[in-house]
Amino acid sequence: MSKKALHHIASRVLNRPLLLEPGYARTFFSALKDRLGIAELRDGIELIDSAAEIADFQAGSELTDRGASRSRKPYHVDQGIAIIPVEGTLVHKYGSLEPYSGMTGYDGILANVEIAAGDAAVQGILLDFDSPGGEVSGCFDTARSIRDIARDSGKVVAASCNEMNCSAAMALASAADVRFITETGMAGSVGVVMAHTSIQGWLDSNGTKVTLIHSGKHKVDGNPYEDLPDEVLEKFQAETDELRDDFAELVADFIGIDKQAVLDTEAAVFTGQKAIDVGIADLLINGNDAVDVFANYLSEQGSSIISIGGSTTMAKPAEKQTKTEGNDAEQATATTQASAAAAPGSEAAAQPAASAGEQSASEARSAERERISSILGADEAVGRHELASYLAYDTDLTVDQAVSMLAKAPQGATATAALDKAMSATEQPGIGADSDLAGEQDSTVSNLMSSYQKATGKALATQ
Repeated sequence: MSKKALHHIASRVLNRPLLLEPGYARTFFSALKDRLGIAELRDGIELIDSAAEIADFQAGSELTDRGASRSRKPYHVDQGIAIIPVEGTLVHKYGSLEPYSGMTGYDGILANVEIAAGDAAVQGILLDFDSPGGEVSGCFDTARSIRDIARDSGKVVAASCNEMNCSAAMALASAADVRFITETGMAGSVGVVMAHTSIQGWLDSNGTKVTLIHSGKHKVDGNPYEDLPDEVLEKFQAETDELRDDFAELVADFIGIDKQAVLDTEAAVFTGQKAIDVGIADLLINGNDAVDVFANYLSEQGSSIISIGGSTTMAKPAEKQTKTEGNDAEQATATTQASAAAAPGSEAAAQPAASAGEQSASEARSAERERISSILGADEAVGRHELASYLAYDTDLTVDQAVSMLAKAPQGATATAALDKAMSATEQPGIGADSDLAGEQDSTVSNLMSSYQKATGKALATQ
């Protein structure tokens, strides 16, 4: 490997925060210690001396060049699903659409997602993860862009942990609509690591002295010619802690779980079902069945996978469709316009066009995703994740109704207990046994009673 390439790698991994799974980070830096003149490797107070080989770093060709020369798609399509591999170390501005030399670029991942989102032959996008993480630069922006592209295109994005999505890869996986994991798959490591190398001892033993002439107190912070001063170490630690906090907030917001719960994992890695139990994965699958499972998921017209307390279920959109004022009128108008456009002799009649039903379904799915996100992201959902998940996924309550119920529930309450309390506090109108409940109650009480019955399996007695 050329010295130029080594300097390039050193500049990207030393004195910079990295989103790497700890075990991989140790192997990575151990592999570079001889090439970069590192005498020893420490993790806190522990001396690490592991041996490993690292593949030669080769720069990928330009995205534009590779894309322009292709006669095929930059991803494989199976059953209408675009399979985008996310493998190895994740890096910023790598310049390749595909994993290359043990690395995958955020720019390549995002380019593939954008292409797939605009591909008429693609119904869903599957991010196939086997990555320990990588660079901070570009990671959070890529995760947010994946979420935005999915919402704008109306296409569902799934993340398959087969067999690892840790640290930076976990950030990207959190942006998906649903997360699969294998029995031995490893997910999590929501934390940050930073490495600093010092050759001060080696220079002293060889009688070499390096003088850094600089202007600005912090200009040479973290230089390799001296051990880290306490002040600089404290500064790096504070920056790392702040970045971890931002990381946890991103994951929590995207997945819809409590930020403190993410921080409480202390950057641990969770395997298989344990990842589901802590809320960072949704469904346990066989890695070879990921495409089939996702295809079945899509065949349900965007059915949602719901994970509450480790129990996973599937619900069709029709069972949780949100109705808004004017929706029926909009559908009727769209149907009338479509009928007029398809009338004999009309210009549109001779050309295939998207049906009003398809447009309406797409808009309904977008509205439903927005409703779910608003409920799970509400301040009132903090400490009430189980109830918030139930109200978001298993009821037709509006955001205001759900937030109102969450506000009345104690933190940590189960869905059944919280609904019991809410119903007991709700004044029930005097309705005879033969009355039409749906026609005489206001919508809020009706929804509460319906939700109570779904959660407890008991019908509320009328007065």
